[in-house]
Amino acid sequence: MAGDDYLSGTIRAYDRDPERYERATAGMLPDAELDAFVRLLPDPAGRVLDVGCAFGRDTGLLAARGLRARGVDLSPAFVARAAERHPELDFRVMDARRLAFPDGHFAGVWCQATLLHLKDHDVGAALAGFRRVLAPGGALFASFKEGEGEEEVFERFSSDASRFYRYQSAARVTALLEAAGFRVVAVERSHEAERYGPGQRDLTWLHAFATAPAPDGG
Repeated sequence: MAGDDYLSGTIRAYDRDPERYERATAGMLPDAELDAFVRLLPDPAGRVLDVGCAFGRDTGLLAARGLRARGVDLSPAFVARAAERHPELDFRVMDARRLAFPDGHFAGVWCQATLLHLKDHDVGAALAGFRRVLAPGGALFASFKEGEGEEEVFERFSSDASRFYRYQSAARVTALLEAAGFRVVAVERSHEAERYGPGQRDLTWLHAFATAPAPDGG
């Protein structure tokens, strides 16, 4: 699709060495965020979609919490690895901006460290798609790296090739979510090294929680 060229290098970076990303991030469990997300769901045993599922870590954690979880990712190598780790779950290669699911199909959308690879117009397209596939009252979690601007980064922590990043502020994340029709519940900060200890990066994550309003505006 026209305008997607900036993403091709990022997908290649993940496809060429998915094991490196898995080793770097397998222990960085977002348990507090998962629990907060589950509390927001209109159905505690409902269908949830892990968008940008990578090797299926969070998809499995969602399923372990009693949810009917499935995952999608644009990297075929990640989808293959996720299916290997969790053969009981459904994983598909799919673009976050063009979800092939019916309207109102999910109680929740979980999107960890995925939208940060998209330019703002594509973040908006992805969020509009999330809004479409969520049932009324459905919950959304999305995380971003805090900062300004965009760049191609060669980050040895989890890849041996450069990837595209778009950094966000809490105010900008709020604006993007509201423009897509979400009610923002919270945008929280978490410093990676402070949370996960020595060897992790000196960066701040933004964790956004939002809901899809019901028809009556509730």
